[in-house]
Formats: sequence, structure tokens, C-alpha cells
Amino acid sequence: GNSVDISETSTISGTLKDSLGNKGEMSRKNKRKKKGLSKGDLNRSAMKPRRTSETLDNPFEPCDVTLLKNFGDITTKDLQALALHYLGCTKNCPEWCMVSNRGAGHKVCVVMIEALYPFIYKTMSLQMPNFTALFPDGPTEIQNPGNELYVTPAGSAILEKEPRKKSNDARGGKDEDTRPPVQDYMLLPEIMLAHEYPSEDIVNREAGWRRFTGNIMVKAKQYPLYAIDCEMCKTAEGSEVTQIAIVDESFNCIYKTYIKPANPIVDYVTAYSGITEDILRDVTTTLSDVVKHMNDILPTQAIFVGHSLENDLKALKLFHDKVIDTATIYSSGKGGSFKPGLRYLAMKFLKAKIQDSANGHDPSEDAMTCMRLVKLKVKKGPKFGMTPAGNDNSLSVYLTKQNMTGVFIDKPIVAQQHCHGLAQAIPATTDDAAIDTLVRRLSAKSEFHWTHLYRLEPIYRSCTTVHDMVNSPDLVPALKYLDEAVHRIYTALPADTLLMIFSDEAMKKLMANIVAQVRRGLVFVKVKN
Repeated sequence: GNSVDISETSTISGTLKDSLGNKGEMSRKNKRKKKGLSKGDLNRSAMKPRRTSETLDNPFEPCDVTLLKNFGDITTKDLQALALHYLGCTKNCPEWCMVSNRGAGHKVCVVMIEALYPFIYKTMSLQMPNFTALFPDGPTEIQNPGNELYVTPAGSAILEKEPRKKSNDARGGKDEDTRPPVQDYMLLPEIMLAHEYPSEDIVNREAGWRRFTGNIMVKAKQYPLYAIDCEMCKTAEGSEVTQIAIVDESFNCIYKTYIKPANPIVDYVTAYSGITEDILRDVTTTLSDVVKHMNDILPTQAIFVGHSLENDLKALKLFHDKVIDTATIYSSGKGGSFKPGLRYLAMKFLKAKIQDSANGHDPSEDAMTCMRLVKLKVKKGPKFGMTPAGNDNSLSVYLTKQNMTGVFIDKPIVAQQHCHGLAQAIPATTDDAAIDTLVRRLSAKSEFHWTHLYRLEPIYRSCTTVHDMVNSPDLVPALKYLDEAVHRIYTALPADTLLMIFSDEAMKKLMANIVAQVRRGLVFVKVKN
């Protein structure tokens, strides 16, 4: 994590010697004679070693990353090359840094701070004691900063792939030892919140809502799956359930019934639901009866399976936190926040036609399709069905190709726009939410974590000169907030995690005499040992 001046030849040469070993060691004079180099040429050649996977040879030494000062212009693409190299995705280390003892199982955490520019940090660094303690040698300036690290990967010359073992199944693999268990496909609380699933507090806040408890007396394996699908109608109070079907893992429909809505029906939506006035005329089963029956027949540890299941749970007025959603574990191929339709998934992955009847949808057919899709996903592995979309060179696509996962925590539209494949977009509308989510997720299995802090954004938007921004009464509190945030993030990092904090170029809108001063950003780099 220390910055080293490129003129410090002895220090760097010693580091290289330790890293590369003593193979074929000869005197410096003989090396010069053999290569026809002057003494100065040899020193310069030591600054730019060709690093290979051989640097992964000493698990007992701490990992470290050293940036070479005065190397030249470093861009966010260069930072991305460093991140991918540290994760073991690429063979050759970027020439502007040195990486020692990188290896499998390591993580990279990137924090992008809006508008933390060189002139602000240089002027106000005393207000950021955690920064100065963590990065005693200070930051390194980067050229034309932006969110390229997040969206666009380094060039193909940098992304030299390591040899990889080919899977037995190109679409997911058949190695049972590497397949995640079914519970790993459950939606995380942050993802449920992002997709507007009912939250637990709604049970106490709103009348008519219930919590799924299940029946402890029902014998079942540890994580049994039950697929649920509901058909709806429109009433005077909104969408309400008119039919429900539940399918177990053996594809048996264990419960199917019509439901009498509590409010007057204004539209039966017959073309989709298949429900008519005649069908419901003599129905007496209520929503309360259905939920009570579900709690009686299903085990406590049941995992609900469905397609965009948040809509079914809302219609049932039911909270449950164990959910697998086929609309999120499969991709639409369109990228961004587009969800795939169940009919599309059935045709693409099951070669089955569903929802093709003139009499409307059959909830048992839809539930059975969801169960088949989930069991296929568990069999094939997490990569199956997650077709990369958009820019094939995006960072999330590249991570997916390496069978790595990334977590991108940002404003909803930003996080979802650039996440494909195995990457997870977790929307965060405030810096507090972003930091809380990042700290919770750092202990998870994902190799790459990203978040974006906007605390300085309202300050630079309200300023027209450098003097205005530096002297804003809001600047010091904002910097102290960011200083504490970085300390909290660093404390939560697992060992051997590479932390990169960098600022972007966001003040282009200011007056011409200001723009020239803010076209460079900063990067702080440190490995937690």
C-alpha cells in the first residue's frame, strides 16, 4: 500500500529480488555485459519487470501492492488492470506497480468518491486523519478519472487470461463439488428490498398482513422448495388473488384453490387469469383461509419459488424471507434491469410452451415451470442462464467469464445498468445505505465489491469557483463523514483485500478557469494484511 519514488532503485531492486527469487543470479556487471546495457539502462529495466503467475509462490508472506511514483499518467483502466491482476484473472502485472503474493481467494474493494480532487485533499487532509493514517505516503494522481473502472475493462493486451480448466458442461458445469447448494440462490435482503418484496415490518404496520411461520411438525429436508403462483383480478382496492397453486419438488400440485376477493371485482382479467364471474360465484375460501392452510401444510424451513414472486406475496399479504426468484437467477439477455418473462425462460431453457391456452394461465403450470427452472439452475450452476448482455468487455461480464462474482452498490439506475452475468446490482439511494450494505457484504463470497459515495456532490454543484468549494461550511463535515466511512470500510475488510479509493471527474460544469484544475483525480491503494 506504500507509494515508492521510481528513483529509489535499491529498495525496488530488493523487492524484486525477494519476489522473483535467486534463480540464475549473476553480478550486475555481468548482466550488463551480457545484455549490452549501461548501468543506467539496467536500473531502468528493473523498474518494468514482466510479472507472471510465478509471483503466487509464497502463501506465508503478506500480500502487497506498491505504486511507482512518477511513472507517468495512470488512468482508471490501469486501476482496473491492477484489480483484475490482483484477483488472479490476468497473468502480467501492470508496469506502473508491483504486486507481491497475490493469490486465489483474495478480494478487491473499490470505493469511488465523488469530487475528492487533488486540491481539496491537499488543502483539507488534516480534516481526514483516518486517510492520512491508512495512506501515510498520500495518494497518486490519475488522469481523466471517471467510472471506467466500473463499466469498461482494460484493453485486450492487459487482459491476458490465465489457463483455465474447461468445465464438463460449457453452460454451467457438472462438478458436484463446485455447485452451490440450493439455499445460495435465495434472494439477499438487499435484493428483496430492491425488487420491492414485502418487508418484515409491514406485518406490524398494516392490517391484514401475516408472516409465514410454517408447521414445525411437517417433516422435510433442510431446505425444501415449494413453487407458488397466483392469478389476480382487479378490485376496487387494487390487485387481489383469485387462484393459487403450490407445487412441491416432485412436481406434485399439493394445493390449488379459488379465492373469493374481499372487495368488489372491477375486472376479472379473464384473458390472463382464466377467471370468470361464474367460476367465483360459489367460492367461499378467503385469503385468510389460504394463508392459514399454507402455514399448516408447509414446513417452517420452506423456500418459496416463483417468478417475480414479490407480486404474489403482496397479493397474499404474506411476508417470507426465504425466496428464490426465477426472474433474478436467469437473465433476459437484454442487460440492465430487464427481467425475463416466464414464457421466454420456459421456451429457451426447457423447450416448453406455456401460457398458450385461450382459457388463460394455469397457476399450477406456471408454478411447475418455476420449479423446473430452479432445479435446472441448481444442477447446472450459478453461471447457467446468465447470458452476458450489452458490452462484452464490461467488467461484470469479464468477472462472469472468470466464474467470479461482483457486487455493485450504487444509485439504482447506475448499479442496474452495468451489471450482467453473475454480478449483483444492489441499489443504494444514500451514502449511509451504501456503506452499511458494503460492510455487510464484505464477508460474503464475492471477489469484487464496488460502491460510490456522493457526499461531496451537493457541495460542488453549488459552487462556481475553487475558493467557494474549499471555503464552503459544508465541506469539513462532509470530509469528516467520508473519513469515518473509509475507516469503517477498512475495518470490515477481510485480510488480503485490496482497497482502492479513487475520485472521479465531476466538476466539468464549472467555469473554464476551474476545469483545468480538476481534470485529475486521486487514487489511494492499500492491501489489508
